[in-house]
Amino acid sequence: MPSLPNIIFLHGWGQSAQIWHQQIKYFSPLTRTYAINLPGHGGAPDIPQEEWAQHIADEINHISQDKPVLLIGWSLGGQIALKVKQHIHNLAGLVLISTTPCFRQQKDWVHGCSDEVWQGFEQASQQQTPKLMQRFFQMMLHGDKLGRKEILHIAKTAINKQQPLMQQALQSGLSLLSSLDLRENLAHIAVPSLVVHGLQDVIVPAQAGEYLAANIANSELHTFEDCGHAPFLTHHVAFNQLLESWWKNLSM
Repeated sequence: MPSLPNIIFLHGWGQSAQIWHQQIKYFSPLTRTYAINLPGHGGAPDIPQEEWAQHIADEINHISQDKPVLLIGWSLGGQIALKVKQHIHNLAGLVLISTTPCFRQQKDWVHGCSDEVWQGFEQASQQQTPKLMQRFFQMMLHGDKLGRKEILHIAKTAINKQQPLMQQALQSGLSLLSSLDLRENLAHIAVPSLVVHGLQDVIVPAQAGEYLAANIANSELHTFEDCGHAPFLTHHVAFNQLLESWWKNLSM
């Protein structure tokens, strides 16, 4: 009988492990399921930015106890997953949601976020007012055709308001978003990979997801119509079914 994997989720910038609540509810009865808070997020202790990758890899290995690991990263969490993958013991699969190998536009990278979006990130990290963070959250859901009540409900259940973000952690995450360029890492990914992207994503263009799928050897791409930056949140039923089907077709 194949070994049941540890499914481990990494959230994105400015959020917390709570954003995975629909996945924790769905997958916990099926297998060991965990959502990790990035440093300084969701009540996790803050640490210097240069220690993030090793700290997260160590936490994943401690959780997994040498059982197969399905590592699922969203946005910045996906970039971190790409960065730490070679340090994860018994990595069996990689899922990259709304992820890009290079977040900002560059001369040789046109699939990065616009300067306007980046300025919004910087402003939110510096001021961290509820209004700015709410605007960022709404930007995440742009393209999902949701009403105001639906957005408020999603925010209420997905945002951890009890344990506010640490400003230094926001700035550390922003520094990683600005500096990481993982395009050369893609050719070295040996595990099966699933790339998931919303076609209306205004933070990470869908072309970035297409690039990932085209440059990761054993990968498949799944896109969601009428969907922005958080398909696992706004299309959680279809996303959970997709992830379960993909996971159960892996040989571990």
